[in-house]
Amino acid sequence: MEALSGGFRDGLRRELPRWLDEGLVAPDAAAALRARYRLDERDRTLPGLLAVYLLGALLAGAGVISLVAWHWEGMAPSLKLALLGGALAALHVAGAKLQPRAPRLGHALAFLGTLVFGASVGLVAQIFHVSGVWWGGFAAFAAGALAAGLLYESLPHLLLAAVLALWVAGPGLGHDHPAPAVAGAWAAVALFLGLAWRHRSRALVVLAAVGLGATLVGVLSGVFEGTHAVPLAVAAVGAMFASAPLAIAPLQARSDTAARLAGAARVTGRLAFVASAWCLSFTDLARGALLPRPIDAAIPAVIAPALVLALAALVVGLRREDVEPLARGEAMLLFATALAFAAGLSLETGRAAALVANLVLAFLAAGRIVRGLATNQRAPFWEGMGIAGLVLITRFVENELSLLARGVIFLAAGIAVIVAGAWFERRRARAEVA
Repeated sequence: MEALSGGFRDGLRRELPRWLDEGLVAPDAAAALRARYRLDERDRTLPGLLAVYLLGALLAGAGVISLVAWHWEGMAPSLKLALLGGALAALHVAGAKLQPRAPRLGHALAFLGTLVFGASVGLVAQIFHVSGVWWGGFAAFAAGALAAGLLYESLPHLLLAAVLALWVAGPGLGHDHPAPAVAGAWAAVALFLGLAWRHRSRALVVLAAVGLGATLVGVLSGVFEGTHAVPLAVAAVGAMFASAPLAIAPLQARSDTAARLAGAARVTGRLAFVASAWCLSFTDLARGALLPRPIDAAIPAVIAPALVLALAALVVGLRREDVEPLARGEAMLLFATALAFAAGLSLETGRAAALVANLVLAFLAAGRIVRGLATNQRAPFWEGMGIAGLVLITRFVENELSLLARGVIFLAAGIAVIVAGAWFERRRARAEVA
């Protein structure tokens, strides 16, 4: 049976008797569902105990490390290695033995063993006076966490591996070696997305998506080093191109599971896209992200894969009849904006990129409001209102206006929001009654 969350099984366990009482499912179908999802098998530990065990493992690990550090300098190298190896082996063996009987406690001990492995990477290097790049140790730690996650089918290990690989080691590798970092980042994201599908984990999708942006930002920081670039603007550019294919991902979803995971990617990508566009809507910041001349080979390596994937998702979505027209329009806007930013950042001033950023924020706000009105959903409507309000406040604070003018404009905007919100809520109430 495919990996399913405990929340799904608990919800199905609660709802199935109601479905039987209401005649929504036949008794034979209910029995088949119980057998398929093993609803009669209760977990031997409460779901909340996993967090308790992990917290306890972290605290216990900190205590053990502190006690060892107390006498660390006085130990012989052989004793240090024996202590580290023994602790690592003992925790993983205990975790493996306990997992059949107490899965969460076993996972917590194995997770503590992986943390000991991460600490051992740095300590062994210290023992033998091995030096290297700072991110190399985190890359080794990520590899160990990934191996443990695959071996134990442990989602906490995989989440840790994604953070270490893409959030920590990836930016460092990208700064020093751009081309391998870009290729490695996309390969790692593909791997973690596959594992997210296996574990049905939206958290892993989000961590991988954010990590992709972090690694690309690290690549661009190395490319822009020594120029007059503004770090925040460079980060916004990297996040924008990483977020484009994520925001368009739902156009390729063909199942409920894919839709849930792609939905998490879409929200993450859209929020990152909005934040990046808002940063680059300031002319000074956009000027601080202009592409250096001549164009470094790493810049197309950052931009091209994101645009190709976004274009592929867009083409698939345009050919599908079951995709909402509003979703298609939003995807086309995001892809066109990414192209416009790439063109605007190659010009000599930042005004073109800033203009594109302001326009896309306005169009996104309008699109989300229209989506909310078309579906009577609060989330897109108020998201669009929030983006519109952010743009309005930012532009009027940025421009030099008198206090009287600002007061009148903000008062009018506040009244407009109240009126629009009240009208929308009344409209929703009438639609629910009808």
